[in-house]
Parts: sequence; C-alpha cells; structure tokens
Amino acid sequence: MDLKGKVAFVTGGGRGIGKETCILLAKQGAKIAVFSDNQSESKETSLYINEKLGGEAVALTGDVRSEEDVNSAVQETKECLGSIDILINNAGVMLLKPFIETTVKEWDFVQDVNIRGVYLCTRAVVPQMIEKRDGIIINLSSIWGTKGGPDRSAYITSKYACIGFSKALGEELKPYQIRVNAVCPGPVDTKMMDDIAPDVNKDNWLHPRDLANVIVDLCMPKMKAVTATVIEAFGNGRPVNL
Repeated sequence: MDLKGKVAFVTGGGRGIGKETCILLAKQGAKIAVFSDNQSESKETSLYINEKLGGEAVALTGDVRSEEDVNSAVQETKECLGSIDILINNAGVMLLKPFIETTVKEWDFVQDVNIRGVYLCTRAVVPQMIEKRDGIIINLSSIWGTKGGPDRSAYITSKYACIGFSKALGEELKPYQIRVNAVCPGPVDTKMMDDIAPDVNKDNWLHPRDLANVIVDLCMPKMKAVTATVIEAFGNGRPVNL
C-alpha cells in the first residue's frame, strides 16, 4: 500500500476511468474524494470503497466548470479527509462534429469542461501542495491531444491545451516537489464513447481499468523522476477515426 494515508481528489470519479482510478488508489491505501456531477454515481463509487474495500472515501457532487463548486468540494475534502496529496483531473466531454457545424455554445462547453475544469481544480489544490512541498497532479488528455483529425476540432483543441498546461505547470512546480503529468488514452470502452459511437467496433479498445493502472503508477513514489511530460496509452492502435 504505497499510497497509504495519502488523500486523492478525483474528478469524474463516478464512472469509467475515474471510477476505476478511485478504486485502485483506494487499494493502494489512499483516501478518496470522489467528485462528479452525478450524485448517484459518486455515492456508488464511494460506497464501494468504504464497504467493499474497507477504505475511506467521500462522495462530492458538483460541476468542474464552477469555481464555487470546485472550491467547496476541495474544502470539504480537506475537512473530511485531510490535505490533498493527489489530484486526478479526469472529468471530460467529447464532441464529434464538423467544425463548420459546431456552435459557439458547444465550443465553449467543451473548453469549459476539458480545460477550465482542469485549471479550476488545480488552482484550488496547488496551494496545499506548495505548503507541504509535495504533490502529484495527473491530467487526462487524449491521443487526440497529440495530433489532428476530422470532426473534433473543439475536443482536440481542449486536449492540446491540457498537454500544454501540464508541461508548463510541471516545470513551474518542480521547486516544490510537485509532479504534473498528462496521460493520453487511446480508445477506451466507456459510457461516454458508447453514447457517441454506439456501433463502432471495440475489439481493440482498452478497459477503463487499463488506464487506471497507468494513472496510479504515475502516483507512486517509484515514479518521482517523471514530471512535466506526456504518457501515451493506446494499447493496440492509434485511432484516426471512430
């Protein structure tokens, strides 16, 4: 249990990659703040950790786009579990639509969730990490954050921004022993992808647990040499189109 006593704040922790990451972090001894915009999913994940694993978790509900929601959740985490050691910025949305058909409202929504949310959560947590000169931040980008592709300009833009933010902040926070990295998944079998592309062949797709393994490994003390960088995790292939 290499993370025993550590406090982890996970956005989008109610399902998919976020849920599996919460569970795996708990198995390594961490105390978990499950933050999600879906109250029932957040409670389900925290209940599993508390009752099935004998761990310690709290369920928090809010919107990563809201400064008030984020600050309130971070404060509640500190009061219930202690100062945050690990931040997993996992919450995200995808829009599959030609650029010329993408509305301003849709564009802003994708940017707000995928990069404003990362900024707000990081901004709320980093002062705690600076104070104790220790911390780990993992931001979920995408393999689409490393290249171009059709019908997803809003999504790709937000995920490129996530990588840039991770590299910049990783360098800035090195003096405080705070490690910041981005993980870029390939195709993962999640509800979000089911909603977007229900009929696509998923034979070579990863399970959310496969990504959780990568994320949690980056949180381990043995990975102290890795910061301000990008880990691509795409299994059997780099998809060009769904």
